[in-house]
Amino acid sequence: MNRHFLTVAICLSTVFFTACNSRQQTDSQVTDSTIKSSVAETATDVAITGHLADLGLTADSDWRGINLGDDFSKVKASEKGESFESDATHIGYTVEFANLETADMLYYQANKKVSAIEVDLFLNSRQSVTDYQKQLGTYFATRYGAPKPVNSGTVWTNSNGETVTLKDVSKGKDFGLKIKIAPAGGATTASAK
Repeated sequence: MNRHFLTVAICLSTVFFTACNSRQQTDSQVTDSTIKSSVAETATDVAITGHLADLGLTADSDWRGINLGDDFSKVKASEKGESFESDATHIGYTVEFANLETADMLYYQANKKVSAIEVDLFLNSRQSVTDYQKQLGTYFATRYGAPKPVNSGTVWTNSNGETVTLKDVSKGKDFGLKIKIAPAGGATTASAK
């Protein structure tokens, strides 16, 4: 009887420790992927799927291959199509999706460098807003770290102090999200909007 008890105890202990070790690794992986704040450390952790791919997001840039501080000429070289708006301080582009949803993107400049990015997503339904919020939230958390809720939105801040704000701007049957990517303090032309 002691031999069977000892065998069962050893088997149960092995299963218990294996499960605990597996749980610790899973918890560590979840923590690592959501709290890292350095873009260089997390670029390979960002999964670009679904709506993120439709938006043209990449694992190693702030928005569609563009980072704050890039030469402003890179925006014109990277974005396809005609701009819908352009002046000395910014340029805007529209991306249309197959389901008649769109994204308007404004790239702001200061000293010939990208100083801020604002995006307005015009969506068809509450479900679409929820889906985009979930995927963008995961994307920004992986790139910038844990979010902080503010007013009607969510803010992420990276180690350089750059912030990303995601807000639900839906009203009635008009569904949408607003995204703002700005340097520390948000002191740009974009913050005046």
